Amino acid sequence: MNQTKINKLIDVALPVAMNIPRKKRHVSLIVRRGAVVSFGTNSFKTHPLAARIGYRFEEMHSELDALTKYKGPKDSLVLFNFRFNRVGELRMSKPCCLCLPWCEAVFDKIYHSMVDGFVEHSYSKNEKGEKNGICNWR
Repeated sequence: MNQTKINKLIDVALPVAMNIPRKKRHVSLIVRRGAVVSFGTNSFKTHPLAARIGYRFEEMHSELDALTKYKGPKDSLVLFNFRFNRVGELRMSKPCCLCLPWCEAVFDKIYHSMVDGFVEHSYSKNEKGEKNGICNWR
């Protein structure tokens, strides 16, 4: 992922993040074939899937919010996770231990912000080319 594309995605995510009324502003973008097809934010809103996954207080995480808003084909999806502080600086936004298993099962690639840029989350695929990580809903 080159820096120009990342900067364009930051330009999409930053204004959304600055309008989140929380201390930690998480924004997830779902990209399919080079186009942003959905975005989600962390919120106090509850959701039945959040309860089944086991999220604390059943609140939506940005990854789940973005996925529930997306209604298109589920192939070739890439997740970009951002977290910004109150002045708009990037912070670490790796998906939590409850999000990571189902994200690995759904998305072809996962990128998350760090203080000094972006990192691609690496995970293995089995010999059939399927992603490891089963959506193990509780």
